[in-house]
Amino acid sequence: MTAVISLVDTEESSPRHGLQLGDHPVFQALPPRVQSRAKADSALVSIAAGQTVAEDGQLSFVLSGVLGLFPNAGRICVAAVVAGSVHGWDQALHPECNRPEARALTDTLVCRTPAASVVDGLGRDWLHRLVARQSSIRVMALAEEAACNASHCVQERLSKWLVRLHCGSNGAPLGLTQADFGAMLGVQRTSINAAAGRLQQKGLVKFGRGKVHIIDLAGLRSASCGCGDGARLPSARPSSCARRPAEPSSWAPPVEPTAA
Repeated sequence: MTAVISLVDTEESSPRHGLQLGDHPVFQALPPRVQSRAKADSALVSIAAGQTVAEDGQLSFVLSGVLGLFPNAGRICVAAVVAGSVHGWDQALHPECNRPEARALTDTLVCRTPAASVVDGLGRDWLHRLVARQSSIRVMALAEEAACNASHCVQERLSKWLVRLHCGSNGAPLGLTQADFGAMLGVQRTSINAAAGRLQQKGLVKFGRGKVHIIDLAGLRSASCGCGDGARLPSARPSSCARRPAEPSSWAPPVEPTAA
């Protein structure tokens, strides 16, 4: 599973507005000559929640929002591609291979550029090494997600996904219904209703009119099983996992202070 990249959580400092490819951390790590070609061939694309990402040989640099990966174009989400990540490396390496369908879980802004613009400049050996290094991590993450689905209660798993989506979308309200969460977690809507009601009674979240507002992020983390949030800690409780610290600064470039 792709690790969540922490973003700031206030509207005043939100980097969602005016983001460009040059703000993306992966793009910034590319050599200047590769950056120039990729930027010349790129285009900003807004993807509405629920819309599928076209698999057309493009790399999608996620600037804001969250993409979900759905095996066999099903309704169960097994991984999240959050802001600061890139979708499409696998297709660039093996265009004919079977892969999960990518759908926007929230309104998402991506910058799309042909994979060739990056891969040709870096070389296919580089891409092979990248995918090989990520493959074992991805397999372990998918195994952890499967174990989580089999062993943790709906409330814990719902809390985990609410934290994951909230951080990945930079604190924007989540435009997802309880039915959407039921489909993602592979449970009935009545189970989501009960779990959501308990979280709302605790003052952690507020559900209403197809939107979810996070009220207490720290409390929601504590209610989560924590899977995918870091290495497990020795504990007698099976669902006890390491909790991440408070959100650090955003990956977006900070605003330079003006001279007095």
